[in-house]
Amino acid sequence: MAVQLRVILEEHNIQKLTLPIGIPNTLEDLVSIIAATFQLHGEIGLLYQDSNFDNQFFSVTSTADLHDKATVKVILKEPTMTLDLHPVFESSTLSTVSTHSASTAETDICPADHDASSEVSNCASSSSSDTIILPDSCRSAAWPVPFQVPEFSRDIELILAEANNSYHATGRHFMDASIKSAIMQELAKVIFSYTAYPTNEQILSVAEALVSKFPCLREPGSFAGLYGWQQRIKNKMHNYRAKLRSRKYFYPEIEINTLKRKHPADVGPLKNIKKPKKAEVNYLPPHPTGESQETLEKERLELICEITKKNNAKIIADKMNKTFSSRRIEVVSLSPSVDVFKERWPALFTEAQIKEEFRRITTVSLEETFLRKLDEYTPGLLRLMRAKGGAAGCKMRPLLDSLNTQNIEEKRDAVVCCLINYLGERQEDLFHEWQECEEYTDKTMKVIVKHNVMAEEDDLSIVIEGNQVMEGCGSRTKACILLMGLIYAINIEYPKELKNTFEAFQKLFLEIDGAKLLKKVHSLKNKLMQ
Repeated sequence: MAVQLRVILEEHNIQKLTLPIGIPNTLEDLVSIIAATFQLHGEIGLLYQDSNFDNQFFSVTSTADLHDKATVKVILKEPTMTLDLHPVFESSTLSTVSTHSASTAETDICPADHDASSEVSNCASSSSSDTIILPDSCRSAAWPVPFQVPEFSRDIELILAEANNSYHATGRHFMDASIKSAIMQELAKVIFSYTAYPTNEQILSVAEALVSKFPCLREPGSFAGLYGWQQRIKNKMHNYRAKLRSRKYFYPEIEINTLKRKHPADVGPLKNIKKPKKAEVNYLPPHPTGESQETLEKERLELICEITKKNNAKIIADKMNKTFSSRRIEVVSLSPSVDVFKERWPALFTEAQIKEEFRRITTVSLEETFLRKLDEYTPGLLRLMRAKGGAAGCKMRPLLDSLNTQNIEEKRDAVVCCLINYLGERQEDLFHEWQECEEYTDKTMKVIVKHNVMAEEDDLSIVIEGNQVMEGCGSRTKACILLMGLIYAINIEYPKELKNTFEAFQKLFLEIDGAKLLKKVHSLKNKLMQ
């Protein structure tokens, strides 16, 4: 049963949180949901109001303390720093600085001893799972929901406050064109900090947030008082991009759509516009400060040499991070075939770097987010799948009947496979049972399943454009996760025969651009929210 909580984030920021499957059994799960929903970073604690003590706040020690419509207050815990010092004559030991939040280590600076392979590996994995490290030229956050109107200059804020008072007293709207122009300039800067090409839905969210904060700006002659602002924002962003193009600083996501850089067949101003289509935050970021295409090409060549060496995972990760902008320009502007791209960037086609590339592109943790949301939706999905009739229900029945004896990974695999059928698509279009001596050349995008009678688990690999790009994926769920990462990294479209499945992966399990959904996915989400 769905439960709602009143969540106090700040003194003037109180939100409503809906838990579609009820309050989690553990406090850790609840904290994770709150942190992910409201995009909170760092260690947080929770307080709850106790009606037995005049609604005073007490620490939440168990989710049993909470109930429907309960009030929860979020507390950000300050990190503590521990400095370990060692005598200078111990040359083999370096000082390390570790940052801890309460009890969990967030970042470890590793020793530079490349012979200690396990320490380097542990350091790389720690950095990968706990922190988002992006080049200085990249955006660090996705589009906020809801959109937050920026603070304008002091003069404008005072003028709008007075105009609001007048609007509430007399109903008179604010019509000063110079102030509206200044507002548009500030809004354009904030919008561009998230995306150069805002969608219609994003533009609408900006207009709604603006007139909600300043009702005096509502326009009586347009629908809902918003239409005029929507058009202004759209035109302002067009002019803002044109203004940036006139500067010396290179913005690839703008420059790539200029007529002089288009292919002769796409010279029309509105033809083949290259812009984010799957809510990529860093679709075409600029090069890091002080770098050029030439210097980054040298880094790429060095990277190819580095992957042949041992115990240098951190060096590879640093170089992959540094060359991110060069890789994105190549994959977006040239659209190379998968085999050519893999030959030029072999370090990308590993599990760790696929996850990191996805994080660089979207700022979202790929595997953690996917599994967390999959597990959260599993009870509701199983309920819907068991109630499904017809041919789809018959296909799902054997997997659903075997769930009681399976471990968590097998249960996830079963839910993912049944989800494909539930959405009216075919498992065979994604998972292909490999036959001996079979070639991959006709497989555009598949997860190849090889049954090994000598091993407990099947051998799964990913094939794109007839090329095996990943092997040893472990499970069907893991293969789907890595395939999502590859789709973003290589900048390819979802297969048409599986468009609903991949949209569910993106917008339900990865929570990326969940505002606009295909009909079947939207229906599924509504049923899960009931």
